[in-house]
Amino acid sequence: MLSIELESLVASCFQRAREMAQAFLTVEHLLLALVDAESLQELWRDLALDTNALKELLTTTIDQSAPKLSERVEVEPTLGFQRVLQRAIFHVQAAGRTSVEARDALVAIFSEKHSHAVFILAQLQITRLDLVNYVSHGLKPSRRKSSASNTQASEQEFREDLAEVENADVRVRSVATAVPKLFVSYCHVDKGALDRLLVHLRPLERAKLLSCWSDTRIRVGDKWRSEIKQNIEDAAIAILLVSADFLASDFIAANELPPLLVAAEARGLRVLPVILKPCGFSRDRVLSSFQAVNDPSVPMLGLTHIEQEAVYDRIASEVAAELRIRKIDVS
Repeated sequence: MLSIELESLVASCFQRAREMAQAFLTVEHLLLALVDAESLQELWRDLALDTNALKELLTTTIDQSAPKLSERVEVEPTLGFQRVLQRAIFHVQAAGRTSVEARDALVAIFSEKHSHAVFILAQLQITRLDLVNYVSHGLKPSRRKSSASNTQASEQEFREDLAEVENADVRVRSVATAVPKLFVSYCHVDKGALDRLLVHLRPLERAKLLSCWSDTRIRVGDKWRSEIKQNIEDAAIAILLVSADFLASDFIAANELPPLLVAAEARGLRVLPVILKPCGFSRDRVLSSFQAVNDPSVPMLGLTHIEQEAVYDRIASEVAAELRIRKIDVS
């Protein structure tokens, strides 16, 4: 999961792009936000970096290169922006940590070696190797040029990064060209709600406008953990069927919610919580940041059958609206 600081910085990227009517969120937007990260101020001081000059340079680059919003409803993260956050998450998970910090995102930016951001950092003699040493070992970065051995090590790291970037790019492109996928996260005691939800979404599936996925589609012999992980990565929309059982599920808390919440921040995954029963949804700081389809104080359990059907129809309408935003013709 993104740290509170990084989550706030990513949100500020979106806010700036909206205010400037910029259609896409780029790596340069992220670097501009990271310049102000409180946790990176010591690093900038050790580098004797003029942060005001860097921000001015990045601002000019963004304003000159970013396309303006026309009829777009929302700012769209570029593949490069998404890959940076995905890479930071991968490295943090490999290191056995649970929180992605600002410094992790900064290191991951170097994977986008053809970006303006990396070009600007290179001009300032800020290298990936120096940052890795600083983040991993606490070594203060040197302003001296890298030795031949350091250069070779850095080039090897870049080759490894490039291979990961290309793989990530293939995954993202394949998702973009396929029918949008909807992932349903639910607790098995609430399967009746899942079944009724899928009935209301069936017309969109029949029209091949949407592909709905839940763990009921896992077949005997499938590697279920990898199946869930892959379908979360592919999803454009996620519906959370929230109840006390859902919130109490260790599996959901450890395996489904973290990647879904990261995807919401990193690539604009639409998250639609549906409150099935009285529960602690409103007390959950992270989950309650997403607007629920129905009023949390009036969960579906207390509604009449007709009122419940109206909520399911509202969910289907929200999904159809999201497909229209993503330029899928649902008329």
